[in-house]
Amino acid sequence: EKTLTREIAALLWLCMQYELNILVAGGTASGKTSVLNALMPFIPPTHRIISIEDTRELRLPDFLHWIPLTTREANPEGKGEITMLDLLINSLRMRPDRVVVGEIRRGREAEVMFEAMHTGHSVYATLHADRAEQVIRRLTNPPIALPESLLEALHLVVVQFRHRRLGIRRTLEVAELIPGEMGRIAPRLEILYRWKPQTDTIE
Repeated sequence: EKTLTREIAALLWLCMQYELNILVAGGTASGKTSVLNALMPFIPPTHRIISIEDTRELRLPDFLHWIPLTTREANPEGKGEITMLDLLINSLRMRPDRVVVGEIRRGREAEVMFEAMHTGHSVYATLHADRAEQVIRRLTNPPIALPESLLEALHLVVVQFRHRRLGIRRTLEVAELIPGEMGRIAPRLEILYRWKPQTDTIE
């Protein structure tokens, strides 16, 4: 129950209501997909949700209008492969209200995902990064290498942390992206909440 505070939970609920784009980052087994799963019930039941994953990890409640899509490996002859990019492009033809992407790994996937944000879809995704600044660095540098101007479509970054020695998971940071002013293309990152390990509190 100490993973995140009620205040952060309330903020995330509001973000879901107002259809903000959210990226959940963190290391391996830090609880990224669990956070995505926890956010999904806040989506209104009238909205169409499409999820895109390599392996089915998301579990959405029955009252939601949900279409799960999963990637497929090529057969022994090298045919029949369905990539995340194929699914992303096809999902936008289904006119979804919300798009959930299991994990961003490649530049083209990120590009299509940010295009979806710019065309008015609400997008939620996970990414391997240890801090909010690292999320921006990973998105703007190779291999993903997105133009900084595209990042303005992203509203919130939630960073999860797993403390292996203590066996606990915490929300390390919650940060918002503020669009850059004229003449300054890069959006600015504002940390709203940060976990303090000394006191095990989120400030």
